[in-house]
Amino acid sequence: MLGKLAKELRMLGFDTLYYRGQNPHELIQLARQQERLILTRNTRLTPKTNEDRIVQITEDNPVLQLKELRSQGIVALNEETLFSRCLLCNSLLNEITREEAEGKVPDFIFYQQKEFYRCSHCHHIYWPGSHQERMQKRLKEFFQT
Repeated sequence: MLGKLAKELRMLGFDTLYYRGQNPHELIQLARQQERLILTRNTRLTPKTNEDRIVQITEDNPVLQLKELRSQGIVALNEETLFSRCLLCNSLLNEITREEAEGKVPDFIFYQQKEFYRCSHCHHIYWPGSHQERMQKRLKEFFQT
């Protein structure tokens, strides 16, 4: 339901679990155990106790969803955590040497880039290319408005 928003939050550096289960009670228990905030579009999912932190997202568009969270003071831009998490699995990224990336990224990327990062869990490799520069610019503009 909020998969694109989850990816945006990970890009911002937020520890973001995308729950794929069907049991709302299991989700609430998990959120309590891990002290997580639940973001949902499901209007029937409501807090059962004071410790339950559930935020109803009303917008359909991921950009508008992010604006909704920003206006509520739930998210803010922290440049130190930008691009620190894997967009696929949420794990933290670790810098690796160029030699470790060789043969695991396209050759033209290997020869163009100097920095590489690998997910500590799924081992996906990232690099700060033009796509990241565009995303960073978009995020800065988004949080300045």
